[in-house]
Amino acid sequence: MNSEPLFDDLIGVMAVITMVPVFFLWLERKTRWKIFDFLPAIIWIFLTPILLSNLNVIPHSSPIYTTFRSFAVPMFIVLMLLDINIREAMKVAWRGAAVLVMGSVGIVLGAVVAFYIFRSGLPPDSWSGFGALAGSWIGGTGNLAAVAESLDTPGEMVGIVVLVDNFVYVLYFPLILSCKRWAKPFNRFTRVSQEEIDHISQATAEVEKKTHEVHFRDALTLLGFGFATILTANVVAGFIPALPPVLTERTWAILLVTTFGIALSATPLRNVPGTEPIAMTFVYIYMTMIGAQADLSNIGGAQWFLAAGVLMILIHFVFIIAGARLFRIDVSMAAVASVSAVGGAASAPVAAGYHREELVPISIMLALLGYGLGNYLGVATAYLTHLLV
Repeated sequence: MNSEPLFDDLIGVMAVITMVPVFFLWLERKTRWKIFDFLPAIIWIFLTPILLSNLNVIPHSSPIYTTFRSFAVPMFIVLMLLDINIREAMKVAWRGAAVLVMGSVGIVLGAVVAFYIFRSGLPPDSWSGFGALAGSWIGGTGNLAAVAESLDTPGEMVGIVVLVDNFVYVLYFPLILSCKRWAKPFNRFTRVSQEEIDHISQATAEVEKKTHEVHFRDALTLLGFGFATILTANVVAGFIPALPPVLTERTWAILLVTTFGIALSATPLRNVPGTEPIAMTFVYIYMTMIGAQADLSNIGGAQWFLAAGVLMILIHFVFIIAGARLFRIDVSMAAVASVSAVGGAASAPVAAGYHREELVPISIMLALLGYGLGNYLGVATAYLTHLLV
């Protein structure tokens, strides 16, 4: 049996990766099937490459994935920030931060509850794995590695954590995107007024008063400044002392890209058309690649840990809903607060851009807050679960 993927070369992989979003966007627009009201095209774009890579049609890993991801997310951040009234966005950031903290507490308590329920079927030393998983879902992969190292988590346990981390996120991220359709009942439940929701939307609408006619010079200008911004951020980040695992060079680079993007939004570059179509092109290709890298082949060996992970994320979801009601935020802000923790800085802007573009800078800020909390709460999770051993 041939173990090589059907499409393994750069052109073949990119042909499949780009045609997946092309097909589903065309299908949604052409057919207007009701199923797309419940499961929009972006979810199919995310799930289809998972099937293709696990059927060995395209590879799980490829140099093109790494190369594209290295600039796609920062480019998306720069372009989307050019359309944002950051002053107005900052006025509501504190509510999202409060909900993120509540969601993080939900991750910790969820881990304790899940460990207690499933501990008889879990592998030895799994308490340290729960700490690493909590660190990842509150901060990011860097937090997972830091917590695992500090707890001397066995290598095989780290492998299970990474597997559960990715698999549960594959299930959870479509839920975060789909919840957009629950806006009316959710907003009634959280008692957020339409006036509060419209406040940022109005500011964004004022920003977006520019022509939709995009010329090639506009696209070149945006891409040129985008890559120049990413390059500048990467170079400057190399001179800033790293404080791993939270403030790594990559974290500094994302923070600098955000800062430069905000600064550029105050320049005439803000009026250049084409930011949204170019940014969303990067996003949809990026989402396809993320799906392609999900490996489901070894999921059977971690069934109890997987079940515990699902319960953790459900408890986190309950805390997010409770926080949304307490701080009176709408479904989009709640979704962004959740994915900023569970998905980190790479996925948060994607979810924010899908829900409401004006939430993109807030999503980045919340993700960075999660990085700061991840190590502390990850170790705390391990301590609490160890008490139950």
